[in-house]
Amino acid sequence: MTEGNRRQATPEQEGVPAPQPATLPRAAPVATDRVVHVARRYAGEAGTSPPPVWASLVSSARAGFRAWQHHLPSREDKRPREGAEAYRGRAHDDRLSTRFGLDQFELRDAVVPTVLVHIGLLLFAPLAVALFGSDQARAMGPLEIWNHWDAGHFLEVAARGYDPSGDPARSVIFPLYPLLIRIGSFVIDPLFAAMAISFGATVAAAVGLYRLVRPVSRRVIARNAVLALNIFPTAYALVAPYSEAPFLAFALWAFVAARSDKWGWAGLLGMFAALTRLEGAFLLPALGLEYLVLRRGRYGSDCLCIGLIALGPLALLAINALAYGDPLFFLGIQRSVFVHYSVAPWDMLIPLARTALAGGSGESYVMVYLAPFVGFVVLAVVALWSLRSRHSRGSYAIVTWLNLASLSMLNWPISVPRYLLGVFPLFVAGGSLGRRPGVGGALATLSVLLLAAFTTLFVIGHWAF
Repeated sequence: MTEGNRRQATPEQEGVPAPQPATLPRAAPVATDRVVHVARRYAGEAGTSPPPVWASLVSSARAGFRAWQHHLPSREDKRPREGAEAYRGRAHDDRLSTRFGLDQFELRDAVVPTVLVHIGLLLFAPLAVALFGSDQARAMGPLEIWNHWDAGHFLEVAARGYDPSGDPARSVIFPLYPLLIRIGSFVIDPLFAAMAISFGATVAAAVGLYRLVRPVSRRVIARNAVLALNIFPTAYALVAPYSEAPFLAFALWAFVAARSDKWGWAGLLGMFAALTRLEGAFLLPALGLEYLVLRRGRYGSDCLCIGLIALGPLALLAINALAYGDPLFFLGIQRSVFVHYSVAPWDMLIPLARTALAGGSGESYVMVYLAPFVGFVVLAVVALWSLRSRHSRGSYAIVTWLNLASLSMLNWPISVPRYLLGVFPLFVAGGSLGRRPGVGGALATLSVLLLAAFTTLFVIGHWAF
């Protein structure tokens, strides 16, 4: 081959492999088309020379942004998904290895706020007694100041049962909460056992409420619902030895079980709720509707489990028949001792509204007239909300409207503000309303102030529903 031809020969002709163009290493597994274009441009034009530093930084930044954007939830992911399985699957990756099966959202949004509020009320109560209580109240222990009004009836039933020779007022008490106190009193003091049960039940109710709301709503609504429960103006009853906390826990978890298609557990927990308070009977039609909606024609024998709820009221009738000789003995005691009996709703609501709106002053006006009237207004608003809101369900409407109807027939509704604790759709509505800017903060502030005032009245021995 001549000298001129040798100059024009290609490397392959000379037997030397041609150099491969350098490739720019990728900064991340995901990169934009522009980053690829820049890499190819530098590889083609600059040969084996490395790209400028600024180009590498830009490439890394863009690729990193796309990688971060890739892990963001899509628009479809932000929409609420039905069913407990969707929620459990979504939270599975973040599940903590706890004995109680709580994921980090439930622990952070439900358990921690509930425990903190509970401890806060326990610390606030002695301070309130020291500032506003009588000498007799100041002489009581930190737990004894919570033993007022109906609390004594639960402790008496736990200690002596339904003794016909004892206080006949025990006949109106549903048996499950005193039974739990009796079991706990074998280990610890009865009052401490009663308050420990209320504490555990409140935590369980908070988690149940969170699990009920979170699968079908945003996390902020579930978190606000739990907060609304804990700072509700009469939430001191969740600390005191009252039956509100166990009832709420059983009722909420009955709904959680129903939404998970576990009707045996739903019926059993509903029966426990009905053995705790009379309002537990309202779960029978509510869970019945849930069964019809969730099964959609695929009915089976498990629907009979819902009928277990009827055993709650029947148990009270049986206790009265065995202990006092009359299954309806407690109705007479309600009239003679507690001065409670049924009237037409307009015979109670119209005079109550007239007296409350006429104005007044003093503690008795606020606690006997104004607060129950406001309680009815709030319950009526929630009842309307339960029919229209996308965060509600038909079963929630049944629970709310039956509570509104039953409370409207009380001749003397002085305990209505406390009874609202058992109407859990109220807290779902509060969680939905609390996400609105400005509204949630104002309602929370007002609720905390009222909770502090009513707690003070209760622990110093004054009437507080």
